[in-house]
Amino acid sequence: MRILSKNQFAMSNYSREGYGFNEIEGTFKGTMRFAVWGRKCNAIAYVELDDGRKIMCTAFQKPDEYLGIPEIDFGTRVEVVYERGKRGNIRLKSIQRTE
Repeated sequence: MRILSKNQFAMSNYSREGYGFNEIEGTFKGTMRFAVWGRKCNAIAYVELDDGRKIMCTAFQKPDEYLGIPEIDFGTRVEVVYERGKRGNIRLKSIQRTE
């Protein structure tokens, strides 16, 4: 399955519990458990990293075309890359399938 609408998420058995935003720069591997459309024209992927952390990866339509999040199936192994932006905040640079 691919990205859920807000209504589909509300009727599903997926839970956001335990997920938080990543605050560490670097490249990480994990499994995308599910994804949901956000309120601000964004896509949010919920990823369980191999180190045990659960993170929310947010991408916007412009300029990133959601970084491909809507095309990634649930349960897919992914690599996420975070970098420091111009303002000093940590932001999602890419999310790619590794399988």
